[in-house]
Amino acid sequence: MTMRPLSRNRQLFYDICIVGSIVASVLITYISIQRGIYEVFPYFYLIPLVLIAYSRPKLSIYGSILIGWIYVALVFIIGLPDIKTYILATIWFYIFVSLGILISTYSQAYRKESARSCGTYYNSQAGAFSYDRETLMLREVNLKFATMIRYSPEELMQKSLSDIIPDREERESFISKTRDLRRVGDIEVRIRAGDGSTRWVLVSAAETGEPVVVCTAVDITETKLAQESLTQANKKLNLLNNVTRHDILNQLSALLGFLELSRQKTTDPQLIDYLAREEQAANAIRSQILFTRDYQNIGVHSPQWHNVPETVSLALASIDLHSILVDMRIPAVEIYADPLLEKVFYNLIENSIRHGERVSRIDFSCRESGTGIILRYHDNGVGVSPDDKDRLFQKGFGKNTGLGLFLSQEILSITGLTITEKGEPGKGACFEIAVPREAYRFTDTLNKSE
Repeated sequence: MTMRPLSRNRQLFYDICIVGSIVASVLITYISIQRGIYEVFPYFYLIPLVLIAYSRPKLSIYGSILIGWIYVALVFIIGLPDIKTYILATIWFYIFVSLGILISTYSQAYRKESARSCGTYYNSQAGAFSYDRETLMLREVNLKFATMIRYSPEELMQKSLSDIIPDREERESFISKTRDLRRVGDIEVRIRAGDGSTRWVLVSAAETGEPVVVCTAVDITETKLAQESLTQANKKLNLLNNVTRHDILNQLSALLGFLELSRQKTTDPQLIDYLAREEQAANAIRSQILFTRDYQNIGVHSPQWHNVPETVSLALASIDLHSILVDMRIPAVEIYADPLLEKVFYNLIENSIRHGERVSRIDFSCRESGTGIILRYHDNGVGVSPDDKDRLFQKGFGKNTGLGLFLSQEILSITGLTITEKGEPGKGACFEIAVPREAYRFTDTLNKSE
């Protein structure tokens, strides 16, 4: 922590100590000289010398000269006519003055640096506070943080973490995140303000050499409220979409049923052809409506860390593989992606089964690249023709609905992941998912570090 300027009361206390130590040094000098003791008493003058340098560094040089003259005067006035004693007294005088200059120079430099740091701390546009790890009492608070949570700095200095983070579980979680760590960032915590309201604060914390944790805080209340409002709006919109989609699908089911009845009631070839086209159009509408169900869920929930082998296994378990052999050589790695990541692997597997024609083997693998890792999916089917590669991820392109790969690309792009097709025609399809460095972590490394 930086050194704050001394308060009036503390400055007065130090001044009294300085005067008292000078008086005590004078008395000790008088008694020592009277009893013929000349070796010890000069060291007592170092006490007021240090006190002056600490509490009043600008007066340190003058104070050291004054102390030196007091010492010399006492020795010359009440001392014995011994030339050796006078020489030692003169030497001590120069020692006091030299020490005073040296200590004053360093003290003033330290004060300037401390004042600069204090100014940065207390006048920062970011909130700043510290608390004692044992008592949880707030130790230092700047004006920005006090204003942020509707207190005055003086009021906050009387508070503890229990007062501003009343929720026990949230408070213990906050404390545990700052325990035994040199630096901690991005801790979201709710703080009860002085007016009784709740403020959301993003806190970064760091330990010091003292039993104190120093924190900086940014008010994110408005952002959190906006996020909550957006979440509520999305929930209402999704509810409306679900109801509307359900009603449309019900009407389509009725329409398809009547088309089938109409086909059974007529023998006119032209009319049967019209009915077939109408049924095809109705099924296309049905596929589009079902696609909106999957697409509306992209980005609704926050991205999270997914264990890749487990996610692939879940996708494999939800589809009939038709005796296809699966070889999965993916290490214990997690990637940061939308909760619909499983749908990506499902779509790739379904694409192989539906369009690979002769797929008997699917391989999953992983390798590191210069910018992150590459998750590789490969089958031994007919592959993708060169003409189709550029349009493969376009919405509506494909032999079925043309939406699966488009949906997969959209899911991955939420967290900056990309997917490309790198296979050779006739040798199978090969999809590579590029994961940037910040979006993956090896779980075995995490376990070792913990």
